[in-house]
Amino acid sequence: MALDPSTGYILAMIGGRNFDESKYNRAIQMRTRQPGSTFKPIVYTAAIDNGYSPCHELLNQPVVLYLPNGDRWAPHNYDHSQGGPTTFREALRRSLNLITARVVQELVPPTTVVDYARKLGLTTRLEAVDAIALGAAEVSPIEMTSAFGVFANGGALAKPMAILRVEDKYGNVLERYRPALTHVLRSQTSYIMVDLLKTVLNRGTGIAARSKYHFYRPAGGKTGTTNEFTDAWFIGFTPQIVAGVWVGFDNPALTLGAGQDGSRTALPIWAPFMKTTHDTLNLPIEYFKVPLGVVRRDICKQTKQLATEFCPDIVKEIFESKNAPTEKCSIHTGFGSRSKKTSKSRKKRIRF
Repeated sequence: MALDPSTGYILAMIGGRNFDESKYNRAIQMRTRQPGSTFKPIVYTAAIDNGYSPCHELLNQPVVLYLPNGDRWAPHNYDHSQGGPTTFREALRRSLNLITARVVQELVPPTTVVDYARKLGLTTRLEAVDAIALGAAEVSPIEMTSAFGVFANGGALAKPMAILRVEDKYGNVLERYRPALTHVLRSQTSYIMVDLLKTVLNRGTGIAARSKYHFYRPAGGKTGTTNEFTDAWFIGFTPQIVAGVWVGFDNPALTLGAGQDGSRTALPIWAPFMKTTHDTLNLPIEYFKVPLGVVRRDICKQTKQLATEFCPDIVKEIFESKNAPTEKCSIHTGFGSRSKKTSKSRKKRIRF
């Protein structure tokens, strides 16, 4: 499913492999499959919009979640890794399940996440339980793709449209349809989410779009995989196009096969499509517009405070102005035994 995020116009749609074999349009009619990690951006949207920053840290340690049927579930990260405090940016870049689960358990409750999913246009059944953090919900490709379009469109949801006008055989216009836009997300939150999802493509689970398929335009996106490799997703966007890919079988009991996750199965469809489409249509390279109230600051990787000249690891991070750090690093001050002065030539700067 490919949409113009600014209008909602459907640019391309494939609902199955063979229309003669099946008239079932999975892009629109399929509404009961789980989104896997493509739902995580909605979770982080709820957190960012409620005052948390991309460098907010949570512990990358085991958690227990409750499923819609009341069962307890102890998920793990895809790579079975664990660790210490981890930022939102790093968690989304690596698609860490444990951090995302803690966002729902500790910062924004499941009911709030469901509220934001509704704002972004999801109308399917969403249970307000902890497991929603990891995509334990029912979605449709068209609605998930449209939801990602909100990030590309500065916080405005454009209702998907397939018909522009209806004419009779004489060319008289009987009906005309115009874009229906609703502002559902603050532009500052939307842009911060764009910045986080750009990291997924630039050096995260979606990096193959850059390294293998040579799609270098400004873009963001997210992989998704469900349990037993039943569903594989990739949804991503530029300022001009948002496209979503789902791969799976009609029978949810069938698996795509071990290791066939979103990056290996759905992204290889998404990236060539996006590259060829932008190039063939000669679309100009566009950059996401930074709204007022969003700033970038050099911060200390360790303390998340404003970096000093003595900080050994400096990170350039994005903030909403009202939530940006205001105090300088309290550890690397250049005085006493709490700090070691590091020359500028040796300082490591990290850019996202």
